[in-house]
Amino acid sequence: MTGLDLLSKTELWVEDILLSDVDLTQLAICAGQVLGLGAQDIFVTDVRDGRVVFDVVSPSVSLDAIAGKEAQLLAALAAFPGVQLGRAASVHSHGVLGVIGAPAEQAADIIANAARLESSLQAYVSRAVVVLSTGGEVARGEIEDTNYAAVKSILGDMGYLVHHAGVVEDDEALIAARIGHLLGEGYGLLITTGGVGAEDKDKTIEAMQRLVPDLSTAILAQYAVGHGRHVKPHVRVACGRVGETLLVALPGPTREVLAALPELATAMGQGQSPSVIAEAVAAPIRALWKAHKMGHSHS
Repeated sequence: MTGLDLLSKTELWVEDILLSDVDLTQLAICAGQVLGLGAQDIFVTDVRDGRVVFDVVSPSVSLDAIAGKEAQLLAALAAFPGVQLGRAASVHSHGVLGVIGAPAEQAADIIANAARLESSLQAYVSRAVVVLSTGGEVARGEIEDTNYAAVKSILGDMGYLVHHAGVVEDDEALIAARIGHLLGEGYGLLITTGGVGAEDKDKTIEAMQRLVPDLSTAILAQYAVGHGRHVKPHVRVACGRVGETLLVALPGPTREVLAALPELATAMGQGQSPSVIAEAVAAPIRALWKAHKMGHSHS
């Protein structure tokens, strides 16, 4: 079923209509039944000069339910007690609700074309990736940001379209704001790198939790709070979903990003939940840390 975002164009109105002692709430419900809308999704907001204005509260509608429905809507309104339609009665809207007035014989083509477009957009969004790096040292140019290139080298070869969102300082509000902006840009995957540690300056996961309260995390290492610079008990990766966008928070070191990406791609391809994806990307990073620790131990 193809859905349409109303994009703030939520009004539709009927011209050449007269009302006499009509229950406006029930009239809106009547119209909503024709258009596949619930009683809470449509209201009458104005009645004057032979016009009745309806406002659709729902942010989106089903194209299948509204395309070519002008004749049905007018017939339902004409049968409503106290409603009289003139010979020039018609339905109008400035937005996508205008497809109500499309010729009924064209409705099937409109729906089919929209479905093809929606499928194409969904396919594009699912393959669109954006990388946001965090960290004061990176933002100031003291450390080269190689993570975007790393993500592009791995996911780009898998057919993903990888974009760079730049670098943001270690500031929770700034990171959350940048992520929030990117969520509206049509990416299927948003990867952050850096800021997932146990130090006070590490703010990425906390920023992401502002937008995804049920964010899933997986622990990479545990520390005693107050030991050295550690003010948090864990170093973690994270994963969550907002609408069509999957958010993944990875560490800053590029070798850890490179280790995690193949597992991330596999888990995404399997349609795994955020909690499973978080554990999947954590496993190879833990293995790297363990191997590094053992190497130092042997030395």
